[in-house]
Amino acid sequence: MQVTNEPKLVIDSDPRQPGSRCVSVKNLYPDMIDALGRCAQAGHPLQSILRVTVIEAGVPGGEDIPNIFGRYDVLQDGIRFIPHFPFESGVCYRASFDSRPLGRPEFSEVVTHEFSLPREMSAVRTQVKQVFPSSDLLPENLLRFYVCFSNSMQRGCAEEHIRLFGPDGQPAHEVLYRPPVELWDRSMRHLTILLDPGRLKRWVGPNRELGPPLKAGHEYTLAIGPGMVDLSGRPLCEGFYKPFRVTAAVRERIMVKQWRILPPTTKSYQPLALIFPRPVDWAMLWHTITIASEDGQPIDGRVVIDKGEKRWRFTPTSPWIAGSYYIHAAPNLEDVCGNSLLGAFDRPLQSSGNLVHDVTNRSIPFHLA
Repeated sequence: MQVTNEPKLVIDSDPRQPGSRCVSVKNLYPDMIDALGRCAQAGHPLQSILRVTVIEAGVPGGEDIPNIFGRYDVLQDGIRFIPHFPFESGVCYRASFDSRPLGRPEFSEVVTHEFSLPREMSAVRTQVKQVFPSSDLLPENLLRFYVCFSNSMQRGCAEEHIRLFGPDGQPAHEVLYRPPVELWDRSMRHLTILLDPGRLKRWVGPNRELGPPLKAGHEYTLAIGPGMVDLSGRPLCEGFYKPFRVTAAVRERIMVKQWRILPPTTKSYQPLALIFPRPVDWAMLWHTITIASEDGQPIDGRVVIDKGEKRWRFTPTSPWIAGSYYIHAAPNLEDVCGNSLLGAFDRPLQSSGNLVHDVTNRSIPFHLA
């Protein structure tokens, strides 16, 4: 039998994340697509069929090399692999497609494709654009910082080049939590830096032994050293320093009824504004508050966060019309201390029999005449 439609491995753009890359296998027969669909519906792992690994120097390709984790989509004519973390520039990868489990013996050989993404040289040197929370007054039980860079960065430099200095100007030890994998977003431009959660939670060992990471009334400085490296291999154009003073801890849940609503006028593009009594988590504000019409349809628009993360503004893509609307706030929305709509971050543990998981949004109605 002559094969005229051989599987083909290609590097595509991720349709859900412009600028990111994925691996696709094209030119598959309909019965192979059906077999892939049945495997996916049955919960069978698809990495035995489409496998993506890092090529390490001096290490031959084999089963002992760990897979890159990601998501699989079955397409009309093939299968797509989207990595959980974007492929990094300058790193060599190998994609392997084995069609034998799909019942096509004529494709007895495993199709492989090795690739690497070129390092993109930005014309402008990378710098730290902002650190959130943006205020210079931060609570004693602050949970996290977000460091925002102007270009995509390389992984693996944070532990060496990001420090927190105490009131004496010396590095504060055992204050920042160092996770096994740095907490970057998919764009590799936003890095989450956690303070040690064990020292933040009262009644647990690290807090009892060492106390909280920060102490009210003292001044600290978060330092991002110029040794942080972007995807083009260049260090930052300069270091970044965020000095701040620590205020009293905040240990109460977010109360939606305390929010102030500044409604827009009808037939305008005027933004709807929410004013919070205390700063809310910058990253969560982008996706945990939505606007819906009276019949539940989401309203499209653009969000702006300012005033030290105490103001959220929404500008619709179409003019406001008269009627009723709802502001929906997801229950996992947090303030800068990790307190959510459900409760305080370090509230006492309850017995399993008393736990109630409230996953419903909080809704605030407003009306435009």
